This record gives sequence, structure tokens and C-alpha cells, in this order.
Amino acid sequence: MDNAEYRALVADDLNHWVHPLFHPDFHQEPVMFERGEGVYIYGADGRRYIDGLAALWNVAVGHGREELGEAAKEQMSKLGFSNSYEGYTNEPAIRLAKKVIELAYDNMQAVYFTNSGSESNETNVKAARFYWIQKGRPEKQKIITRVEAYHGNTVAMTAATGMQVFKPQFGRPVPDIINATTPDAVPTGGGRIDSGNLMIDNIVATIEQEGPDSVAAVIAEPVQGAGGVYPPPDDYFPRLREVCDRYEVLLVVDEVITGFGRTGKWFALEHFDVQPDMMSIAKAITSGYVPMGAAVWSKEVHETITDGPGKFMHAYTNSGHATGAAVGLRNLQIFEDERLVENAAARGDQLLSGLQRLTENPHIGNVRGLGFMCGFDILKDPETDEAFPAEDAMGAKLLKACQRRGLISRVRNDGYLLAPPLVATEEQVDEILSIVEDSVREVTSAL
Repeated sequence: MDNAEYRALVADDLNHWVHPLFHPDFHQEPVMFERGEGVYIYGADGRRYIDGLAALWNVAVGHGREELGEAAKEQMSKLGFSNSYEGYTNEPAIRLAKKVIELAYDNMQAVYFTNSGSESNETNVKAARFYWIQKGRPEKQKIITRVEAYHGNTVAMTAATGMQVFKPQFGRPVPDIINATTPDAVPTGGGRIDSGNLMIDNIVATIEQEGPDSVAAVIAEPVQGAGGVYPPPDDYFPRLREVCDRYEVLLVVDEVITGFGRTGKWFALEHFDVQPDMMSIAKAITSGYVPMGAAVWSKEVHETITDGPGKFMHAYTNSGHATGAAVGLRNLQIFEDERLVENAAARGDQLLSGLQRLTENPHIGNVRGLGFMCGFDILKDPETDEAFPAEDAMGAKLLKACQRRGLISRVRNDGYLLAPPLVATEEQVDEILSIVEDSVREVTSAL
């Protein structure tokens, strides 16, 4: 693509496409992606980049997988889409539902298909409230979420999301959705994560303050993704499970990012030997090749919702999309054939170990990760967790330095986040580490 064509397309882009999280000031020189292969993605100018965040945490099997294109073509040629409301069904969605249940926690029984993580969380919030109505306890309607959590951008999920940057532009908050403190929100001096005591105490205090008889569910990410990649203390989720049981509150786990191998397990709460009541998934279920997600319910939740007197009046046109399900099935076959969950564990250990070496730099701290999702912070003083002034934009500077060297990822404030495709090789992780090390050296050399 020559420069004139690029400029014309960028003008059309600015005039006709409103991008997510959009302001035109930050979209004057966009990288226009044209193709991808494995962990690499190529701009229209032919430049190659490592995709350091698997696009948006979702392209698990890597770019350019012809098998997924063939699966979509075959299904579209036969039955691209059909109505899946009651009384109608299709084979690929049935098979994908069964496959997800085979891979999920032992107590899981059924899925409700959606089109995104936001929709999966939205579905689970509605299902949690409906569950208690079916139980004869309609007063249990409140949802407790956590500060710095990210659960999506629908109206209700904007309220559930604990990152305040998403909230002020959109008016009054949705009632009965309450944010509580999270494992990453309590500085401990030299690191953000210590014991889970304070965070669990805050959840308990929130339930007590709102009244246990009014609380339907707690929703939580196993590892906060968009909020900065903060794994919890080892005792956090076992204790949260106990709290939910004690107060008769459902535990909804948002595995939109962590699900399907990202943490080195099929699902992240396996690390903590905890089972949720409900689970939200999306992203890697199709590796982003087509939009798809699901709300996943335990046997007890499923039977309460489906066997009671009420009807769950919740629907999406594209729920159980035949082509999406066919792609999802083929995608999960790639996971198993190429042992991507095991590879994520090995490459995650390699990535975290390499990032820990960055702490030799006096401005790098809070190196953290679980499986193949990691992060670290650029700090004025890592010993005290003192940040640079916001106007210094250290995270943005590092992001640009890495991109100049051929690595694309994202930052959260001054935290740099990495979650490459699960197909990454040892050599490719070394390449990522080399770029990050050189970029950190560049950005901090003048400090």
C-alpha cells in the first residue's frame, strides 16, 4: 500500500468509523494491520510486529490459522446461522456447549452463548438475580464487584467495572451494583500485594453494610487483566468462596481473559482449588476469529433457573451462532493438538523470569504474573511504590519505545502488560524480552 492510499484510508477511517475508546487526537497515525502469522502481525507498510497482547488478550492460537477459516467456510456453506430460541437448535452449538463443560470446573453443567465478554457478564448478573427469584428470595438483587476490576462496557457492566475512567461520561450509575476493594488496590510498600486479609474484610464489610439478604452475587476476575495484571494472594479465592457460602451469595468468576489456558490452566481458579457458581467466558473460545462468549452455570444454578416456575426472559439474536460454534470447536481442537495450555505455563515462567531481571534497573518494580500474562511498573521509587507524576507519561513512553522496536502491547497507567498468543515459542519470548529490556533502558536512561 502506497502512502497516498494509506492517507485516503485514514481519512475515511476518521470520518466514518468511531473506534473503541476513541478520540481523534490519538488516531492521526494509526498502524493499519493487514495480515498476521502466529505471534506476528503486519502493518500495511509491510512492517512486522510481535503481538504482545494477543490482540486484546484473545488471539490465543495466533494469527493466520487457515484451519479456522476452513471451519467457518465449511459451516457457512452448510448453515451459517439459524434461530436458536426455544424449539430450535443446531449441531455445532450443542457440541461446543458440551466441549466447554468437559473443560470447565467439575461442578459446571450448562452454557448460555453470547457474543462478547460484556454480554457474558451481563447474562450472569441477570441470571444471578433470576436464580434468587426462582428460590423465592427476590430481594437478593445486589451485585458486588471490585475496585479496578474490568467487566465490560454495557450500561450495567460499566457500573460493575471498578476502573473509574470509564464512568464519568455516562450519567448516573446503575443502582444495586457496588464496588469493593481488590487485591491490587492496597499498596504495601515495595509491592502492591501482601495478604488478602484487608480485601476479604472489605468484601465482608460490604455484604454486611448492604445486608446479606439483599446481595445476589459477587463477581471477580481471577487475575485482573485490564486493571494491570494483578494475581491475587493464594488464599484470596478460597476465602472469598467461604465468604460467599457463609452469606448465601453466588460467586461469579469473570474468566473472559483468563479462561482457556491463559494462566497455564484451562481456567484460572484451578490454581486455587476453587469452583465458582457461574463463569463468564469469551475471547479465546474462538481466539477472536469470530465474536463469541458464554455464561457457564453450575448444575445447581442451571437446574434452579430451568426447573423453577419462571421463564428466563433473556435473549441475543446471535446466541449459539452456528458458524461461531464451528470455529470455536476447531479452535479448541488446536489447543489440545498443540498442547497450548502446557505451552502457556512454560512460556509464562520464561517470560516472568525474564521480566524479573528488569528489577536490576532502579525504576522497575512490581513484576508480576500468572501463566502467560505478566506485568511490571515503571516507578520513581520501587522501594516505596512511589509513582512518577502522571504528566511524565512513563508508561506511554515505554509503549512507544517498544512499538518502534517491533512489539505491540498495552499499558495501564505506568504498568506495562504482556499476554502474547499461546503459540509463542521460547525464541519468540526471548525476542520480546530483548525488546522490552532495550526499551526500558532507553526510557529510564535520562532519569
